[in-house]
Amino acid sequence: MQRVWKRFLLAVASLGLVGSLVAQETASEPKRPELSPRDQQDVEFGKKVVAEIEKQYKFITDPALVERVNRIGQTLAEIARNTPTQAHYGEPGPAPFEYTFRIIDEKDVNAFSVPGGFIFVNKGLLDFVSSDDELAAVLAHEIAHASHRHVMKLIRDDARVQQSVLLPALLVGVFGRLPSQDFAGLMTGAQLYRIARVSSFSQEAETDSDLTALEYLRRSPYNPVGLLVFMERLAAEERKRPQIDWGIFRTHPITRERVEVIKNALRGYGIPIRRREVSPALQVHALMLDKEQPDGLYEVRFESIPIFTPADDPQQGSSRARAERIASLLNTLLDDGVQLYEVQLSADRRGVTLRGREVVRVTEQDARLAGKSPESLAEATREAIRRLLWSDAVRMSF
Repeated sequence: MQRVWKRFLLAVASLGLVGSLVAQETASEPKRPELSPRDQQDVEFGKKVVAEIEKQYKFITDPALVERVNRIGQTLAEIARNTPTQAHYGEPGPAPFEYTFRIIDEKDVNAFSVPGGFIFVNKGLLDFVSSDDELAAVLAHEIAHASHRHVMKLIRDDARVQQSVLLPALLVGVFGRLPSQDFAGLMTGAQLYRIARVSSFSQEAETDSDLTALEYLRRSPYNPVGLLVFMERLAAEERKRPQIDWGIFRTHPITRERVEVIKNALRGYGIPIRRREVSPALQVHALMLDKEQPDGLYEVRFESIPIFTPADDPQQGSSRARAERIASLLNTLLDDGVQLYEVQLSADRRGVTLRGREVVRVTEQDARLAGKSPESLAEATREAIRRLLWSDAVRMSF
């Protein structure tokens, strides 16, 4: 952490901003009346960092993506500007910044905040989130970093490093291009910024941003459980595919402790933890088997696990109605924490029950469709639901 933040300070030096962190910078343009001199200092600092970002990266201009990020971001920004928040790290909110949101054309799962209210989201993150609730959670987290001035605090905390030391180091690292561990990859002044972009905040700053994000989210149209789900999904993906570069989150390990802090905060607010209400990626779905026949057969499926294909039935309803009912019941019971041992066959062995509630009733038509006896089809369905539960348990075992 200390080495990372020395690199950040080098980035500051390369932008000619070390002095501006200790003494107020004289701005050439008039300050907005709602910003204090200190607020304006943060904004001017952020603008110079943004200028370096703009030299290095391409930006997404797709109207639909830009509208989505800006709509969600500005909703949360307005809440952040009007919500007093305690700081577990940094400074209490609110801060009066006007927030801007931009999308960088890069595939890694990354979002970051520049002081003064400048928020950047990578296209890879937009591809990863499965709902507006998850995206709102990420944006709220980044707004919290800016509102509580985490970067500025970290830089000021390292003010003991004198500019007279920083500038010679900068010359050696950038222009000398020595292959030392401290300066590996620091090839240009613009790339110094990049080190700052991916450097990790302290655990205290991350916890503070998580908890502050929940304060914003619970006052918003978005479900705060999205923050928990995003962290859990990210941790699961990192475990399954550790070779993928997850950008800034690579230096933000998703620890069990961090997830537990979010869970406890949600419970403290009395917010039900119903993950499948905020993430389609975690849901059991009723899927049309033939897209050209919307009134045809539907299958109940979870990810790659086929669970049950109901036939039309005069008493129980159409294949679609039955599949949607089964999927809905399974999602509710999964969020309620149903266990493997609670998945049982009914007394006549033609139904599957979870916690004593019948979720699937196999008919003769279902059995003929599957080419099995009703009893063997019910048993196969029970085992599929157990595989679903096992898959979900593995996902959560980070």
